[in-house]
Amino acid sequence: MDPAVHPWRHVLAALGVIGISVALHEAAHAVAAARAGAKVKEVGIGFGPPLFRLRVRGLPLVVRMLPVGGYAAVDQDELPPPRRIPMLLAGPLANIAAGLPLMVAFRRYPVEMPSDGKRVGMAGFAGTLAALIRAAAQGPGSIARLAGSLNVGLGLANLLPVYPLDGGHVVMSMMEMRGVPQETRHRFARLTAVAFLLLARAAMLGDLRRLAGNGPGDQETRGPGNI
Repeated sequence: MDPAVHPWRHVLAALGVIGISVALHEAAHAVAAARAGAKVKEVGIGFGPPLFRLRVRGLPLVVRMLPVGGYAAVDQDELPPPRRIPMLLAGPLANIAAGLPLMVAFRRYPVEMPSDGKRVGMAGFAGTLAALIRAAAQGPGSIARLAGSLNVGLGLANLLPVYPLDGGHVVMSMMEMRGVPQETRHRFARLTAVAFLLLARAAMLGDLRRLAGNGPGDQETRGPGNI
């Protein structure tokens, strides 16, 4: 099938994978925060106007119109650092725990990874969505394998010691535990936020290059021999 033409079901499947992956991340944060004693204001599935609200095991849940991603509104600063850090780690670890079994179980199915023709490249939202759409066109096994890779990548990326990622918040919480002055912590946040913006810019430019090229050298096909 021509990768430039995708049935709507492939697009919806790709958006669903992204939405579930982000929702899992945020739900893990919310559950860990509630267990640590923090106030969870709201756990959202999707974005846009709310469709309905309910409570799941005491957690306020709102389902919104666009089921892409999610969020957890948590008063994390009210937790002392020793209880805040496990809550921060819960999201990335949940993604890794969900992704690894998928990568292993469906490793025999081929997928196309974003690439610059020489190596697998960094992908932003557009590149990730395009790769998932192609995997959905290849079949359930391929999109399941790529969903596993997406979750592992999402988890590992969020563990980077860069603000505003979870890893950056962990470092700032550890600095607070060690009595590092607040101004020093804020300086760390500002400096690493610049690094985050540079990474986001590199991912976006990589997406634009691949979308502009749109040729066979712009993806790397991984088969049974690669995870």
